[in-house]
Amino acid sequence: MSLRPYLLGHLLEDTAARLPDKVAVKHHDRTITYAQLHEEALKMKGLIRGLGIKRGERVGIYLDKSIEQLTAMFGATLAGAVFVFINPILKKEQIEYIVNDCQIQLMITTSELFRKNHLAAPGKLIHVDEPEHDREGHPCWPKLKATLPADYTPVPGFSPDIACLIYTSGSTGMPKGVVVPHSTVVDGAEIVSTYLEITEKDRIISVLPFNFDYGLNQATTAVLHGATLVLHQFVMVKDLLDLLVKEEITGFAGMPPIWAKLFNDKIKLTYNSDFPHLRYLTNSGGKVPRIMVSRIREFFSNSRLFLMYGLTEAFRSTFLPPEELDRRPDSIGKGIPNVEILVVNAKGEECAPGEEGELVHRGALITHGYWNDPEKTKVIFRKNPRFHDQPHLHETVVYSGDIVKKDEDGFLYYVSRRDEMIKTSGYRVSPTEVEEVLIGLPGVSNVVVFGKEVESGDQIIVAVMETDHEEEHKKELLKECRKRLPTYMVPQEIHFEKAFRKTANGKIDRSGIKKEWLAAGKN
Repeated sequence: MSLRPYLLGHLLEDTAARLPDKVAVKHHDRTITYAQLHEEALKMKGLIRGLGIKRGERVGIYLDKSIEQLTAMFGATLAGAVFVFINPILKKEQIEYIVNDCQIQLMITTSELFRKNHLAAPGKLIHVDEPEHDREGHPCWPKLKATLPADYTPVPGFSPDIACLIYTSGSTGMPKGVVVPHSTVVDGAEIVSTYLEITEKDRIISVLPFNFDYGLNQATTAVLHGATLVLHQFVMVKDLLDLLVKEEITGFAGMPPIWAKLFNDKIKLTYNSDFPHLRYLTNSGGKVPRIMVSRIREFFSNSRLFLMYGLTEAFRSTFLPPEELDRRPDSIGKGIPNVEILVVNAKGEECAPGEEGELVHRGALITHGYWNDPEKTKVIFRKNPRFHDQPHLHETVVYSGDIVKKDEDGFLYYVSRRDEMIKTSGYRVSPTEVEEVLIGLPGVSNVVVFGKEVESGDQIIVAVMETDHEEEHKKELLKECRKRLPTYMVPQEIHFEKAFRKTANGKIDRSGIKKEWLAAGKN
């Protein structure tokens, strides 16, 4: 019996052998088959090794969404290197922090992107475009790939080896680098594709960035099964909908900001197709309010909607089967295959149904902690609380920092981040619960709710809304809030923003919005 795949590179090698002429990736009018992608990855592998990059060294991939991103990823992993996707929306300070934090030895990029941020080269560069001026003579991939030989030299590797670093935004300071082994990437592709029932017949649209574990998982599930990945930079709603029809897309993964843009109160979304090929939709990266779930299901009425929950430190944790949506529209489901979810209190004891506690992920897909940060790793990656009085038993679990509760049937419900619960007038209030109501107000696309401490030591509730409303609408909205919420949950402050900022993963930058409105001049 074969043990493959156990390395990320095996996904491409095996599918290229099985389905050589199948289209692997499409971007605009350009396509590449699995055999071609494998050959280009082997050439990139040879180029990377030729530049002296050794097994375990870090390779930065600083590119816009493109076929070259995947060529670089597979080339780096086949060379035994650790790849690090860097999102082009990041600013110079953030990029340089990542480069220095994990000591990137080689950057694969375009001359335009590199010049835009006036970056200092990490030592070695590969350009995937043809720069007009390159005095240093860095390798130019378009000129070299036609003559480079494919590098079939075996490079040793094991499933616990590091495949990549994923930098995730924290609530404070610079992003943390999550250390992701090959086993997590491969197992994640196998587990998620099992319950989504992905096959080689699927055509999956990729709108999420690959530096986000959810976007990376889309790519790996497609490659594992020989599906076609259609790359798209989401800007205009109509362009996205047109592409779903034109490319006969069968799978579409979104997250709350994407749904908010699609189902904006200002524009009643209509389209002259019922998307007959779109088999499934998925959501992760944040809880979708019930009203948004209804809009998604109504518009994509022929598609099955999977609500998922995950964290970068453990890729995917739960999913809610589509057949449970009517009964439990607010649930994040149960643990995915090979994963057990515990709900524990502050003492590490498992909570009873209906009791709030911290979500703890046990089983498959656990990563190796944070790069160069053992102290933060100890806080999140801890011993299984079931074994706290058994020193001879060692099993690492991930403490998510998310407060959840489960019902009598074991289905989980997200409450809030542990450090975001608001204590006001003697009550503990979940920001999520308030946001669920406020996002249903007319003209409101997104909401961020948080607590602000006042002189009495108590907290008041502050709501920042993404809306085109003007200041004079605040009284009207507060009046609506009082109709829909108990008194202690009504925001004492409401603020408006035209468009919320996003993190590099495409999520709403909740921490940044909160900090800005708590800062001097916005109190």
